[in-house]
Amino acid sequence: MTCLICGTPYQSTPTWSKLFLNQLDSSTCTRCFEKFDISDSTIDFTDFLRTPYEGTVDSVFCLYTYNEPMKEFLHQYKFLQDVALAKVFAGKLQQAFQTREGIIVPIPMHPEKLELRTFAQVDELLNAAQVSYQQLLVKTKSKTQGKKTKKERLKTTNLFESMSNIEETNYILFDDIYTTGATIHHAAKILKDSGAKRVDAITLIKG
Repeated sequence: MTCLICGTPYQSTPTWSKLFLNQLDSSTCTRCFEKFDISDSTIDFTDFLRTPYEGTVDSVFCLYTYNEPMKEFLHQYKFLQDVALAKVFAGKLQQAFQTREGIIVPIPMHPEKLELRTFAQVDELLNAAQVSYQQLLVKTKSKTQGKKTKKERLKTTNLFESMSNIEETNYILFDDIYTTGATIHHAAKILKDSGAKRVDAITLIKG
């Protein structure tokens, strides 16, 4: 096999999980993969109700921190459009979703940004991890949220609309990176206002 990050040949290490549980490989050599810092942190918002948006998501689980190798990965994946890199974290994402129950909903891109970037990076991460999901939200604001402060993000009128009826059940939002949390909270609010019982979130990176 060839490492998707450094391009050098490597041999995948066999494990019982890969053999019996169909656990996906990372398509990345050990040397490159170990450069990513594991977060495995959960932020609980159950009683966090300081603003109309904070507290709408019940919890956020982040797999990795935003270190320099992760910054380089994200740039190569999202902005240089190297869609093959979606496979790097496939195994870890697959495991994360297997231990949680709920309808998985990816955070969508605005149609204008999707046309510019040519692929939906969040969807492709789930596709690579072989995780089933439903497209229940549409993004209505095209302005980049990353350039705003947390206060400005939370004051923004809702970024999303629901595309279909929302069941009274549990949902799991998925996004590539969690920074101020405004995007996740906006999406969770739409789901809860539409009838969702509980909304948790998983992100690949904690910014």
